Amino acid sequence: MALPKVAAVSIGPADEDPLPLWMEAEAGIKAAAQAGATLVVLPELFAQAYVAGEDPGRWSHRAETIEGRTATRMATAARSNGVAVLFGMALTGPNGLPLNAAALARADGSVERVAGKIHLPPANPADAFGEADHFAPGPAIIGAVEVGPIRVATLICYDRRFPECWRAAAKAGADLIAVMVGGPAPSDPEGLFASELRTHARANAVYALTAARYGTETVLGHPVRHDGESLAIDPNGAILAIAPQAAPRLVVATVDFARLAEARAQNATARCLRLSA
Repeated sequence: MALPKVAAVSIGPADEDPLPLWMEAEAGIKAAAQAGATLVVLPELFAQAYVAGEDPGRWSHRAETIEGRTATRMATAARSNGVAVLFGMALTGPNGLPLNAAALARADGSVERVAGKIHLPPANPADAFGEADHFAPGPAIIGAVEVGPIRVATLICYDRRFPECWRAAAKAGADLIAVMVGGPAPSDPEGLFASELRTHARANAVYALTAARYGTETVLGHPVRHDGESLAIDPNGAILAIAPQAAPRLVVATVDFARLAEARAQNATARCLRLSA
């Protein structure tokens, strides 16, 4: 039996029209399916510009229902390519503020919400607004869903900074933690993004797959540069594939359950040694 493959699609840069982003995602999903992937991951809020520092009143109308245009297009792409698609979207909320959500479109065309961004980063000192002005925090629950033989948990951008999120995902039985990356982090030193992902993947003996935005957006009249990376990491912390920050690219990796079992056994042994020391 062939081992399952997963893929991440870099998306960007956004403007006020979501159509080019939808089309870029659809092309990436098709390419991933042709490469043998059964799960395709897209970035956080992949079809929207990054506007966290701006007046949320200008952008709140962009939130959609799970039956809206973005989810419908991703469901169609999932069904037509025979894959599952994990994607970020602004989901309408019950109390006025939308949820920065992750939705899963399965190969049968059904769509479900699987995560909401729990931690909303503080506003940049130079900005009048921050993500908490645009979104409500998601419920502090991290679970895993089955996508074929793989159990997948989702972290949305800033949530990756918190070790307890990774531990909760591993405790939920995740084989793979998908990290959707959107906004810029200009204060991060070079190499921090990949380093923190590698550390968390190894510490929790899971595969990590990140899908990032790329390029510089100018929809706000000033440049907003995205600086994450789409990459795949194995349970020992080794980078399997990586896409450059400034260009579109597909990242594909194989989930090897034997490697997962070996990494988990090593972690269990290390814990026992620490407890006995």
